[in-house]
Amino acid sequence: MTARPRSGAAPRVSSRWAEGSGSASRRGWLGIDWGASIWILFVLWPIASVLASQAPVWVKMVGPGSILAFSAIYVWQVSRIRDFTQLTPSTPLSQELAPLVRPLAAMTLCAGLSLVAIGWWFAFYLPYYCAIILFATRLRTGLILSAALVSASLLIVLLGTDDGPIHYLTIGCAFSSGAVALSRLGAGLENQRSRQDRAAAVAAEREEISREVHDILGHSLTLLTLKAEVAQRLVSRDPQAAERELAEVIELSRAALADVRSTVTRLHAPDLASQVESSRTAFAAAEIEAVFTGDADRVPLGQRELISWALRETTTNILRHAGAARVEVEVAPGGLRVVDNGCGMDGAALGNGLRGLRQRIEAAGGELRLTSPAPRPPSGPGRSGPGTEVEVIL
Repeated sequence: MTARPRSGAAPRVSSRWAEGSGSASRRGWLGIDWGASIWILFVLWPIASVLASQAPVWVKMVGPGSILAFSAIYVWQVSRIRDFTQLTPSTPLSQELAPLVRPLAAMTLCAGLSLVAIGWWFAFYLPYYCAIILFATRLRTGLILSAALVSASLLIVLLGTDDGPIHYLTIGCAFSSGAVALSRLGAGLENQRSRQDRAAAVAAEREEISREVHDILGHSLTLLTLKAEVAQRLVSRDPQAAERELAEVIELSRAALADVRSTVTRLHAPDLASQVESSRTAFAAAEIEAVFTGDADRVPLGQRELISWALRETTTNILRHAGAARVEVEVAPGGLRVVDNGCGMDGAALGNGLRGLRQRIEAAGGELRLTSPAPRPPSGPGRSGPGTEVEVIL
């Protein structure tokens, strides 16, 4: 005998996948994206209906068990599967669909086993299938597959049974699937806007850096010219004074070259693992004790460039201004934390580099936190001050 669940609202699936909730930075306890998984609680409704029915014991075991297995696969997939933001227009269709084959096959097996208990009410699963398909594929692919799945389900139910409540539930689930499609459409638009904002932030920062290079060269070359002219006039009259002027010319030229190199390097997109080693080497050369924790390879690919920029900028600021003896650097999925025990800084008076970094992070939906004095500045031998803590949260 097939247990019939009482009529009710069809489940809907969260749109938090639109924000990349499958990434490591979005996962919560046990590595599960609870925002997208909460909607699976709707399965308690058919489970309760089956258990409350007069169905045989074996049906009450197989039905709820297979529904729970379906739910577990769904929760795992929405938390782990590659999302659509990682696909490009040139991604082959086979490569796009390959990650879906096994999970959808496993879900279909569980859904098929549950039919002994829920029968025609299988349309209850539609929004969950559509959520995984839509948010793991490009929009066109997801819409075609979801529309085909919903259309086939409607056709089977409307032609296969004249039970009114079943018709209503199936239509309701079809509308819920449409809501999932609208959520995916909004997610795609938001992702496109985010990319445009990041590109605009990069362009603005490069323009700012070019102006900074121009200012550095203009000031430095002017000063060098004046010093050289003074030295030229003093060569015959006061050789020692001319020698001092030439020594200053050499010192100024070296400082200007260092400033230009430091500024121009911001234009090169950094690799996170290489930047970690570069920062480690720079701190060692400056005789600053540095403690690094975390693994750069565990950071999601989409976050590595931004975290690299942040680490490069904080390293430069510590070397130039902090006067620190010890630095702690923590690299992790979803963020970066750098703490020093230097002289501290005024969070309201950010330099060009930190302002540009903050704009770039905020354009990506993240946050840059600057705390000085640091809550817990690292202790160590040598000089010590109030310190500064820079935290990037993505």
